[in-house]
Amino acid sequence: MTLFTKPISSINYDDVVSFCEQGISEGINLDYKRDFPEQGKLEKTISAFANTFGGVVIIGIADQDSKPKPPFEGIEYREKFEERITNIILDNIYPPLFPEIGICPPKDNKTFIIIRVPESNETPHAIYNNTQVYIRTGNRNKPEDMATIDQIEWLRNRRKKSEELSENLYRRAKERYLNICESKKVKSEFAEFTLSLCPLYPQKPLIPVEKIEDIFMGIEVDDGRLRFPRMIDGGILKPIQDGMYYFAIQEDTRFFTYSEINKFGLVFYKEDSGWYNKEENTRKVYAVHIIGTLLLIFESAYKFYKQVGYWGLVKVKFSLDRLLGVQFVSITRNDIRNRIFGPGFPSKIEENCAADQLSWELTFNVAQLEDPGFRKDKLIELGRDIHWSFGAKIEKYIIEQFLKERNR
Repeated sequence: MTLFTKPISSINYDDVVSFCEQGISEGINLDYKRDFPEQGKLEKTISAFANTFGGVVIIGIADQDSKPKPPFEGIEYREKFEERITNIILDNIYPPLFPEIGICPPKDNKTFIIIRVPESNETPHAIYNNTQVYIRTGNRNKPEDMATIDQIEWLRNRRKKSEELSENLYRRAKERYLNICESKKVKSEFAEFTLSLCPLYPQKPLIPVEKIEDIFMGIEVDDGRLRFPRMIDGGILKPIQDGMYYFAIQEDTRFFTYSEINKFGLVFYKEDSGWYNKEENTRKVYAVHIIGTLLLIFESAYKFYKQVGYWGLVKVKFSLDRLLGVQFVSITRNDIRNRIFGPGFPSKIEENCAADQLSWELTFNVAQLEDPGFRKDKLIELGRDIHWSFGAKIEKYIIEQFLKERNR
């Protein structure tokens, strides 16, 4: 969906036509409008997007049964379209919004207008002299609905309540992981990997718990070397309050993983990612394993959010813990040339990390997560930062080649 991720100034007439030819239906994050709508309708849609998960408005496309209706010709090009939209927003939405507005370069004096509205943390956004608040429903017959008193109250306290809910979800997942490790008599001695993704402002369940098992089975990603979320055969998939978890352990190496998904949209993952060599008495962590795991989780998370219909902002928390005395094995040109990705092969070993924990936080929307180019750029950025944090330098093209060998 390039219209969700492509730089707004780069979207052209043909991009919009190609998008519409896919026949994507209007929904909670997409709206088609044949022309500038009558007074009140554009601000209603924009404010509803901002109050919900954000979304894209395309002006110049008719719809039939909520799908784009050909021919896709656009509207007559005129000067100051962007100014007109900005004035509608400033005059009619409070507090004001500042969406991205793109006017496609005209073709035969026809154009399309793209309005990309982010999910807002300044809700509720009201219209009609600050008297009415709308949310986006995704319902074909009633795409915007007036918010109830309870929903307005939630929007007023959205940021605080959502942050509290997000932290509680994360805390409970971590507690379950520790309890399971204790019951299984396993412990991550060093180089513990933790990654979580959660809607930035979780509000309500995205999916019934009874559907989570099917989703768990349907979001698996396998690149021939690693799998996520079910990375080890013979694991246990069990229901928990609000979701399900998967725990697996390899008896010979004692390598174990824990995955959890809940109905509010949390994807939580932990593993024992360190490698102990008895003969050398060394503890190592491999960059190829860390970056490869991040790659699979990002892909799997996109599949999850797509299935549950969430397209808003996602907060990502990633950390490596208990790193003192652990050797970091960086990606090398030799790894790329020989397609060697994993422990047991000659690689460049960097000095030990000077910190016991490294952590990162990222925020992006699901539409960006869908874009392979965006995922690649984020992984390159993270990969270089991980190397740097361990006292290593790595050239960008080495990580690019590594991802290419992973067919990503």
